[in-house]
Amino acid sequence: MDEKQELLEIYKLHAGLADSVSRQRGTTNRFYILLMSGLSVLFSALLQLRNGVPLGGLMVGFGLLGTSLAVAWYIHIRSYRQLNSGKFKPLHELEEKLAYPFFKREWELLEEGENPNKYWKLTVVETFVPIIFFSLFAVVLFIGIYLLLR
Repeated sequence: MDEKQELLEIYKLHAGLADSVSRQRGTTNRFYILLMSGLSVLFSALLQLRNGVPLGGLMVGFGLLGTSLAVAWYIHIRSYRQLNSGKFKPLHELEEKLAYPFFKREWELLEEGENPNKYWKLTVVETFVPIIFFSLFAVVLFIGIYLLLR
């Protein structure tokens, strides 16, 4: 196998790994959305069936759990963003040795994500969702603390 063919095989392997990280990222996001939605439904159901459980205690418990999960989700998104950056930098370096730098050219055409009209970075959009869940569960937490302290 000559050097160009070897570079192309390495490039294909690395592009596949980058795609794998993107799929894994989507799976992680679906997991957290399912988990947070389930937590919200469970909280609503327990509000209906409290059976002597103090409302403040229930709210504090779910508030702490929800905010913790939202922080973990945010950390996962940030980690995947860093991992994707780490995957694409070597891809761009490999492309310099190949006939056509597909990913690098694509990124140039998208103005490197600087123009939201051309490309809106998924990590920016993704990050809003755990922040929204964090905010909602933080409100539940603070209301629960208020109810317990009054």
